[in-house]
Formats: sequence, structure tokens, C-alpha cells
Amino acid sequence: MHSYRLMAAALLLVTGTSAAAQSRDCLHGQPEMPADRARREKALDLAHAINSAEASRRGPIGRGPFVPFEQLNLPATPAGFQVQFHLDGSKYAFSIKDTRDPCGYAIFSDQDAEVYEAVPSPPKGGVKLLPVR
Repeated sequence: MHSYRLMAAALLLVTGTSAAAQSRDCLHGQPEMPADRARREKALDLAHAINSAEASRRGPIGRGPFVPFEQLNLPATPAGFQVQFHLDGSKYAFSIKDTRDPCGYAIFSDQDAEVYEAVPSPPKGGVKLLPVR
């Protein structure tokens, strides 16, 4: 009887977690509202602008230092997006996250200038069984 309770509790937890994940309405993907698509495209433009600005600051032979985000002449960050920029002199990395998207859409890149789009992967481990009292 005790093991059936554990099994039932685990099933409810998994079903509840799955339903919660499915009830999230991602802003980017299919279908994507025109306003969200426009914001996403501006965020992608910003990512490419960051990489272009850093490349141009380094000069034609690519030997100058990278510079802080604040020193780059860039378009405005789109509404609802947040930029995180990290620089250590010889390398940089940044993310542009959509704070409005319940699915956690983000754009990221680094000094190699490849631009990526992604959403976070689900947590590892999934279900944790709690003892029944």
C-alpha cells in the first residue's frame, strides 16, 4: 500500500509538472505575434551590432583590445530584453534575454561572433520523491 501511495504521488507530480510546462505560452516560436517577432529581430540586430562594433574597435588586423559594452555605439536594447556583457580583455561574451518570455528565450554570442538563439533546457533529474508520512 505504501509503494502505491508513492507511485500515485510521483504520477501526480509528473503530470502537474508536465501540465505546467505545457501551459506556458512561449513568445517566440510558432505562432509568434508580430510585435514579439519585431522585438526578437531587434534583439538579433543588437547582437550582430555588438559583434560588429567589437570587431571594428580591434582594427583591421584584429589586435586591439575589446572594449566594455558602455563604450560601444549601439542601437537601443529592445523593450523587455536585458543585456549581460562580460569582458576580460582578450575575450567577451554576452546574452540578451527576453524578460517577458515565460520560456526564457535568449540570444548569446562571444568574440567568435557566432550568434545563437535558445531557450533553457529543462532541469536535470525531473522528479524528486518525498517520503509519505
